[in-house]
Amino acid sequence: MKKSQEIIGLPVFSIIDGAKIGQVKDLVINPDEGKVDFIMVANSSWYEGARVLPFKNVVGIGEHAVTTESQAMLLGIDASEEAKRLLERNIQIKGTRVLTNKGNLIGVISEFEIDTETGVLSRLEYKTAQDEMKTEIIEAEDVLTYGTEVVVVREKGSSYVKKDVPRAETEGEVKETPMSEGALFFRERQKAFLLGKKVIQDIKDSQGEVLIPAGTVVNEEIIALAEAHNKFVELSQCVK
Repeated sequence: MKKSQEIIGLPVFSIIDGAKIGQVKDLVINPDEGKVDFIMVANSSWYEGARVLPFKNVVGIGEHAVTTESQAMLLGIDASEEAKRLLERNIQIKGTRVLTNKGNLIGVISEFEIDTETGVLSRLEYKTAQDEMKTEIIEAEDVLTYGTEVVVVREKGSSYVKKDVPRAETEGEVKETPMSEGALFFRERQKAFLLGKKVIQDIKDSQGEVLIPAGTVVNEEIIALAEAHNKFVELSQCVK
């Protein structure tokens, strides 16, 4: 099993030629089967067009490289209708909100793990809506739908029950801990997604006062306000 961040960026080597033929740029998800069908590969001639490596032609995914039999295994996007179709569906696991089948938004996905032998997604990690510094796990067997806007999961009783968020003794707000480099990168992607979107319901501070009214168009100042009151995850769940 490997997390996506452990695969993206790895060099891709041809076993027959003993040469590097590219670098992993992204993982192309098949949402209907819950697995990676293609690995998108970049190389020095990236401007000539994207290429994909069918996961079935991956020989191995190790700590230092991805291997395939030869460069001939790489396909142009136009040469693979299935890869083109999946790319057009634009399923992005990371940064997608998590919705239970009972209608509860419980967080935002920050990472996913795959079986390196089959490409099947094995588990998802998400930052919880109540405490975005906290990470929880969803097993793939509990995922009902990988969608373009939300990932729908089976609600499992107390596992997803909303809990009271502990409040800091000063300023009446939750204190944030320093973010890791990966978390910072994830946060920046979320900010870019939010800019220009409209808030669809009032977001309140810890005292119950309206902090960001419904109808507000999100800009950098609104994002900064949400971050200052530890409401960034809630903001990301309340825009359209």
